This record gives sequence, structure tokens and C-alpha cells, in this order.
Amino acid sequence: MTNKDIDRLRNLAGKYAEYACGNTMAQRREKWRLHNRLEQRTFPFHIEDNGSYFHDLMPTLQGEDEDCRALEDRLLQALVAYETIDDDRIIPDRFVIDWCASLSAVCDELALTRADNGHGSSLGYTTNTPIKDIDADFGKLRKRTLTLDRDKTERRAALARQAFAGLLPVDVGRPGSRYSDGIANKAVHLMGMQELYLQMAMNPEAVHRLFTFLAEDNLALGQWEEDQNLLTLNHDGNHGYCSGSSLFSDETAVAAGLQVASTDRYGYLEAQEASGISAGMFDEFLMPHFARLAAKFKLLMFGCCEPVHNLMPLLQRLPGLRKVSVTPWCDLRKLTTTCRKDVIWCRKPIPLKLCGETFSEDDLRSHLQETLDIGQDYFIEFVYRDTCLLSGNMQDRIAQTCRIIRQLTGHPEGSRGNPTVQGETKQP
Repeated sequence: MTNKDIDRLRNLAGKYAEYACGNTMAQRREKWRLHNRLEQRTFPFHIEDNGSYFHDLMPTLQGEDEDCRALEDRLLQALVAYETIDDDRIIPDRFVIDWCASLSAVCDELALTRADNGHGSSLGYTTNTPIKDIDADFGKLRKRTLTLDRDKTERRAALARQAFAGLLPVDVGRPGSRYSDGIANKAVHLMGMQELYLQMAMNPEAVHRLFTFLAEDNLALGQWEEDQNLLTLNHDGNHGYCSGSSLFSDETAVAAGLQVASTDRYGYLEAQEASGISAGMFDEFLMPHFARLAAKFKLLMFGCCEPVHNLMPLLQRLPGLRKVSVTPWCDLRKLTTTCRKDVIWCRKPIPLKLCGETFSEDDLRSHLQETLDIGQDYFIEFVYRDTCLLSGNMQDRIAQTCRIIRQLTGHPEGSRGNPTVQGETKQP
């Protein structure tokens, strides 16, 4: 690591800390806090990049070694997001280094093949579905193990502490959780969706056995993370892992010096690969496992891409449920008849209205207003995801979208241009 690397990181860390501790960020924290506590409808929102947006706008990395470049990339991602996307994304006022660890495979024969979508993204994939018959192939499954690389973790933490010395505290900890690993997606990886659905009808006991194995594996790994004292609180900004939503909260905390338990934190569960089964089958095959996993957290968000309008009577049995993902496939009007008022809608607008070939402010405004009208009695946040065509050329669209949401909701707080913000003179 050269002096040039350190100077580069210190310069970026200084700007990162300035943004993290500025008044704009204080407004965003309060906006999410009031919303997430169900105290005030502030309508926070977040725009993610699944396309080439950051790649197009970020400067070239200058670090000369792997650890420097990894930290430089993380800092630049946050800075570019803040300076070009005027959403309510939070830059936390501490810097967390996750534990470096390797995870063994649930099946040695499982292989994923990814496909390039022609726009620089390879989110699409297929698997070789090594489990053809659950009973006959059950012996192929393996309990997974985690192996920590403490030296690598400490090396990254030392670099971050050097970069942030006098600017922000640096902690080592795991904001995520193996309790939250998807069990439906692993079953589909192993069998394929069609075969899994068929076996639910033809050989239900075998499917129960498979889901039990996968859930028990999650429980064992999550408990191991707790026993090893790896966890950190995940309530202070973008340390969340909940399908794009911010977990900012003052409801999850531990006293200074005490070990963080999973039940002190926010958790996340999803079953998007189960979107094609009935609510009755969802209840039979998945809910018993989700109930056990949800009990490992203080608060919970459920959902990714699956529509939840038919599942709400079941999901509301999960302890600590606070948020659900409300996707474009969700029937909003039916959701108002099945969803309690104390469950937040994490609304995912249609991404192509932002990053499609054409952009219409009026169409986008109408789409967002529909959610606000139908969900007028609910706490709503907007999270743009699956923006696989988003590019740096769409920066003006991003600015327009942020402005539209703030206008429609009447909540300008958190905007860099909000006249109530003091002390931040640098604008992008």
C-alpha cells in the first residue's frame, strides 16, 4: 500500500464522512425513523442501480492492491449515489467492515450458469438442477459451513481505520444473517421450479423433507454467527439487506458493551420462487419454517418479487412483521382488504417507467399517484429495483423522478436542494 493510495482513500473518506454527518443525512435519518416507526407518513424512497449507472459515472479506480481498490470502490459507490441520485439513501455515520468468510455449497454438483443481458448485467442464470428425485438424491445435500478469514478481515478493517481516522468510527461486524437465506430459491436451484411444483403435488412428504433440511441449515448457520459474536446492529442506514428498503430505526439497539443477538435486529425473509403456488400450499410448505426463522429477529421485512396480496393473512402471523415488498405484480386494491394498517408497503414501481426506451413524466407521475391513492391509509415507501437498463445517460431522468416523488408526497426533506438544509455548500 503506497502513500498515494492512502492519500486517495483519505480524500474520499473525508467527503464520505462530510456527507454522512451533514444535515441532509440527518433529515433522511429522521424521515426513515418516523416512517419505520409508523409515527408519520413521510414517504421515503430509494433508487437502486442494477444496470450500468454507477459504472458509467464513477471515476476509474486508482488503488494498486485489492484491499485498497475494494475500499475505494465502496466509497465511490456511496459518493456517486449521493451526488447524482437525490433520493433518501442514507450514508451511515459509522463504517462497517463485514467479516470475510467462505461458505461451502449445499450440493457439490450444483452449478449456476449466468447470461449476459447485453447491457453489462448478468443477473439472469440457469442451474443444472442436480436433484432429480428428492428421495433418491437426498444424499447429495450437505450441511453448509462457514470459514472465517480473520487475517483478511483485520487487514481490511485496519485500512478502513487508517482512512477514517478522526472522521468516522470503523466497526467489524455482520449486518446480514444466514437466518435470512432463501429456502425457496435454493430448492429451485436444486430442482428447477417446474419439478419442485410438481413434487409438491406428487410427493409432498419429500418436499417437506427438503424444505426442512434447508431451513435447519439456515438456523444452524445463523446460530453459528451469533455464537461467534459476528453480528452488528443493522439499523443505521444502508447496512440493511432487505430488498432495497432502508432499515433505519431507533427500535433496535443493545446496551454498550453487550453482544448483539439476532433478536436485537431487523430480519428479512422472501420466497419469490414460490409465487406460482396457492396460498394454501404456501401455508403448508413454507410458513412453518418462516415462523421459526422470523422468531430470530425483532422486526421483519418480507418479500422480494413475489406478489403478497393473497399471502397477507398468512404473513401477518409472522412475529415482528413490519414491512412487505409490494411489486408491480401485486393487486393493490386487494392488498387493502388483506393487509393490516401497521404493515408498511415497500412499493416497487414498474422499473421500465424509469429506465425504458422512452421516459414520460406524466406516465410516471400517474403510476406513482395510483399507489398513493389506493394506499392512502398505509405507510408507503418507494424503492426502484430491477433497473437493469439504467445507464449514466439517464441522470436527468433520475433527477426528474426524485423531484416528482417529493412533489407528489409533499415531503422535500432529505433533498440536497431543500432550503432547510444548512452547512452543505457542495452540490454535484
